[in-house]
Amino acid sequence: MISKLTNMKNKKQKLRSDCDQQWFRIIMSKHPNCEVCGSTAVQAHHFFPKGLYGSLRYSIHNGIGLCMKCHFFHHHRGDPTIHQNIITKRGKNWYSKLQQIACQPPKSGYLTVGYYEDKLKELTKQL
Repeated sequence: MISKLTNMKNKKQKLRSDCDQQWFRIIMSKHPNCEVCGSTAVQAHHFFPKGLYGSLRYSIHNGIGLCMKCHFFHHHRGDPTIHQNIITKRGKNWYSKLQQIACQPPKSGYLTVGYYEDKLKELTKQL
């Protein structure tokens, strides 16, 4: 019984990692330049944090390409101009739509093996 649970946990972790990697590749392909300063993007940033807004974790619309400097300033210096510049650039409609999704409760089956399998299929189609 324990080995079956361990196998399911390992499978779920692998699928989650695969989804994260696929999401990163999509964001980097769609946003190769930093959306704040224009230099080469090396970080795929979640505008709404993935830890707080799981429903947006794999949303392509929530992905922002950032250079190392802007990503650092946002996360380690708390620079509020980073997000404000992105909202200005992408528009208030974009921000409002993401806010609406962020406020929705998770759907049934959220964070199961099946959930990650479905997300991986969706993400693979977008690349």
